[in-house]
Formats: sequence, C-alpha cells, structure tokens
Amino acid sequence: MGQLGFIICIRERIERDDVTREGLHSLILFGSWVRGDFVDRVSDLDLFAVLMRDSHEAVIPRLKTIIEECTEHVRRTEVDLPWEYLENLDDPLNKGYPFNFLTFYQDDFLENHVVVYGEGIEHILPRYDWRTLIAWRADRLLKNLERDRRNPKMLRIGAGQVIRLLALMNGARSIRKEDVLKAMEALTDPEALEIFRAYLGGRELDRGEDFWVDFIRSRLEKIKNGV
Repeated sequence: MGQLGFIICIRERIERDDVTREGLHSLILFGSWVRGDFVDRVSDLDLFAVLMRDSHEAVIPRLKTIIEECTEHVRRTEVDLPWEYLENLDDPLNKGYPFNFLTFYQDDFLENHVVVYGEGIEHILPRYDWRTLIAWRADRLLKNLERDRRNPKMLRIGAGQVIRLLALMNGARSIRKEDVLKAMEALTDPEALEIFRAYLGGRELDRGEDFWVDFIRSRLEKIKNGV
C-alpha cells in the first residue's frame, strides 16, 4: 500500500466513524513523507489533526487507531499526531500553541502537506516576522534544555533542532535533509556536521550529557548573538 493507498484508507475509516468525523475539522499529512526525504526507521510519519472544540478526548484515541492500522504496511517508524483546536490556529504563537510546523517551519508545512480529510488551513495561519521567530525559537530551545538535560533522547532531538536552525541561518533553502547537510558542510562546525551525518545514517552518537548540553547552549548563544 503506497502513499495514496493509506490516505484513502484513513479517509474511508474516518467517514465510517461518526464520532471522529463530527469532531475532526481536518487531518493533514506533512513533513518528510510529503517532502520526499523520509528516512525509514529514522523519520516520523507526521500528521496534524485540527479539532472542533472539546472533541479531543473522544476523537484522538479513535483517530490514532485508524492511522496506525492504515499505515502499518508503509512504515517502520513512529506516527506523530499533534492536534489543536481550529479556533487557535489564527495566532498559534501568541495563543500559546506554537507548533514548529505552524510557526518557525511554516513555509515548509505550507509547501509540503496533503489534506487527508476535511479542509486545508492555509488561509487561517498568520505569517510571522522571521527575526522574531528566530529569537523565540532559540529561547524556547534553551528552556527545553533545562527541562530535558537528564533525558538523552530529548537532548539529541534538541541538538537536531539547533542544527536545523543553524542551517537556515547559514543559507539552507529549506529544511530538506539534503539542504541542511549542504549548509552544514559549508559551515565550519565539525561537531554539528558529525551529529547530522549520524542522524542521517540512523546512528546514535555515544556522547555524554555534558557534550549535548554544551553543544546546544553554545550554538544557541551564537544564534541569539547573530539575530
């Protein structure tokens, strides 16, 4: 079952489920699968659920089951299913729901998404000032660092987010993996390049907590100084 097959499967299952259909405004597939740089066993399968008010407790568990059953033949990785209420999408940054793909990576989301069910949300999303987003993103990653410093997995994820930010600030045309790699190869930062190449190869670098914390903090300080 290819991409079109699992999209049809999800859509048909939603149509047959009254609870999910009535509480779901739209379901959107986005990210690496749509961009074409999905890495098996490394990348997540990213879907975004836009819900009607007060429907998440009823809809999200049922929707997760539908997605997992319809995609089990086309993936060997995790399904990521963030969700938000429709009424919050007109200003997610200031309303307190600042998903990366709706704010900092919004251009990528708008260019690389497929509406699996319901209506698109392109006309709802606001556009934010780029410099404001960079400063906001750096501050957010620093706060996450304090929260996640004892969690090796989250530290690696944080380092990956920092590398993407570095790449965008140093000429990457998009967050496609090949564009990020090209930007990192041009940037004199051997540690960042090693981390990103390991990620592309599905490897986990054997580094201690201090390495990840120092890497993230030092690069974010450079980013904030450059804004």
